Amino acid sequence: MHSRLLIVCWRRKLFFLGASLLFLLALWFWGFLYTTHITEDGGKIVSVRELMLGSAHDGRHESLLQRLGFHERHDPALDGGSNGVEPHGAAHGEQGSVQLEGDEGGVKFVKPTPGGLRSAKVRHTNDWDAIMQDRTDEGKQINQQPGGKGQPSRHISDEMRMAAERQSHYEHELKRMGVPVIAGLGPGGRPPPAQRLVHFDLKGAPPKVSYLRRLMPILKTLGATGILLEYEDMFPYGGSLLPLAARNAYNRDEILELLKSAFALGLTVIPLVQTFGHLEYALKLKEFAHLRETEDSPQALCPSYNASMAFVEELLTQVIEYHMPAENGNLLHKEDIERSTPKLTHIHIGCDEVYRLAECPRCRHRLKDQLFLDHVYNVATIVRRRWPHLRVIVWDDMLRHMALDALQASGIGKLVEPMIWVYAEDIYKFVQSATWEKYAAVFRTAWAASAFKGAHGEGLLMPPIRRHLENTLRWLAVMQGEGNRFSHGLQGLALTGWQRYDHFAVLCELLPAALPSLAICLSTAAKGYFDVSARTNPILSSLTCPEPTGEHHAWLELHRDSMMVMFSRCMFPGSMIYRFILRLATLTTETEEYTDAIRQRRGWLTDYNIRHNFSSAARVDDLLGENYRLLNAVSNLARTAASTLTEVYDHWTYGEFIEQRIFPMLEELKRLERAGEGLKKRRVWPQRPLPYLKPFEVLGIDEKT
Repeated sequence: MHSRLLIVCWRRKLFFLGASLLFLLALWFWGFLYTTHITEDGGKIVSVRELMLGSAHDGRHESLLQRLGFHERHDPALDGGSNGVEPHGAAHGEQGSVQLEGDEGGVKFVKPTPGGLRSAKVRHTNDWDAIMQDRTDEGKQINQQPGGKGQPSRHISDEMRMAAERQSHYEHELKRMGVPVIAGLGPGGRPPPAQRLVHFDLKGAPPKVSYLRRLMPILKTLGATGILLEYEDMFPYGGSLLPLAARNAYNRDEILELLKSAFALGLTVIPLVQTFGHLEYALKLKEFAHLRETEDSPQALCPSYNASMAFVEELLTQVIEYHMPAENGNLLHKEDIERSTPKLTHIHIGCDEVYRLAECPRCRHRLKDQLFLDHVYNVATIVRRRWPHLRVIVWDDMLRHMALDALQASGIGKLVEPMIWVYAEDIYKFVQSATWEKYAAVFRTAWAASAFKGAHGEGLLMPPIRRHLENTLRWLAVMQGEGNRFSHGLQGLALTGWQRYDHFAVLCELLPAALPSLAICLSTAAKGYFDVSARTNPILSSLTCPEPTGEHHAWLELHRDSMMVMFSRCMFPGSMIYRFILRLATLTTETEEYTDAIRQRRGWLTDYNIRHNFSSAARVDDLLGENYRLLNAVSNLARTAASTLTEVYDHWTYGEFIEQRIFPMLEELKRLERAGEGLKKRRVWPQRPLPYLKPFEVLGIDEKT
């Protein structure tokens, strides 16, 4: 009995021992399978992915799955074709994969597209295959060298890990600084736009030419490649166009000096001449009123008059020929021409926001879209006939709603390049994916336009920098995703800086007040992403700002008022005006809060009290204490306004600015002071109820009822 029991136990021990050995052997084999494999061709290390899928490029060994009898199924529809390339335009408005450049075969960060997560995963797999393929070839070359000991798999893993860590650190810094994180943008991203234009809108607060010349080297340092000059009435027109020039228009020598400065720095100059809408500066005058589309509005030109085309051609001729010094020897000396290698290559003919269209008797019977397209075709034809080497740019907003067939039939696709402008953060809200596809089917190339000022309120004093930066970042991502649609890609990005919304509007933010915004947006466009390092980002050095202290100091905090304080310590051209605008903005806010409280929330100095001369003297005296302080502060600021603004502007411009921004505050505070002093003098008051005012009779209110 005991011997049989011992035999059973011994057999069980042998069974468990054998099972344990088999388990350990299986673990060893599994670990070997998913770590490395030594091939027969010189000890090359092959990753487990190559073992599983095979190495098709050298044909020396088949995949492990094939050895085990499994065959890979391939669905071309999932990756855009047998070669694994994503089909043209597949993103449809979403961010596609963006390669982080550096070594060959960098890391790709992929945002899922509307096609679903599955297609994104397949594209990511294809990207991984490409990376592994390149790195395996590189490792093979290293091993073939004498003494070479390459480990491509480990190198790939380390590179991917380091790239991911860099991107994670970069995004962490963006969030800490209040800068929006945009998928696909980072230090290793795609190249920036080839052209970065800075737009100078001269139809409002035109700076002195001497100031613009001081800005040119700064813009060049920040990454600008050209200037987009919109003169409107600041150009020195002559002949039949003489009435168009404003009384403070630049003279020809001043413009010549401006062009010389730009050419010397290698900056291209593109004039912007409105040829359809926004011609208020010309059509407001009696000499050109007959060219209006509608008699009551000087906004748009009537395209049906022969005189309109003659007017447009003369307008273009005077501006273009003055910007072509090589063909006009009396403007520049020979040595100036030789140094001025950049020549006029483009002309921008405007054509945005043509609000009054097909309303006059001559145009009423025609379709609006066809009328617009015909006019653009005619203007572009004039340019190409007179100046064949010039390329024509046009704003795109009037084209967005048009049908593809109409655009193709118009013939403008071979004549003009659209500049697609959106100043909001959500680009695709205004220019959908279908619009991009339509444009790419009509035009070989296009431009994009963001804004650094003059886009978020007609009466702002300071631009909202964070919104402008995000607009620029969004555009960079959109340009990366949509540029491949066009056969010749996208030409570049124009940073617009509007000074008025139109000829009749008040002034927007002054240029010196917007220079920090311009510097941030321009340096970002030039790099292709926002550089979080104060040492490598040229913003502080170009604006002559003190360097931030502390290694972990957030040198630019867009979500805090400290940003304004930081730039107030800089010494860029016009920095005194920047500090002046900061003081004015603070006083404006305080004054508006005070007057709003007096009218709406406090009960003794309202318009009702003033109209009826009915209030408490003690209460009024208490309320006037703040009024006296604000009135003194605003008066002092008004006295220093002229001497501060004269650094950049003539007396016409700073006079307009003072009248628009400071005079209304002074008037309101003085009115409250006079009213309060009158209320304090009264010693006897009538019984209630107080009588109605006479104007109420118009509303049918009878005090007897």
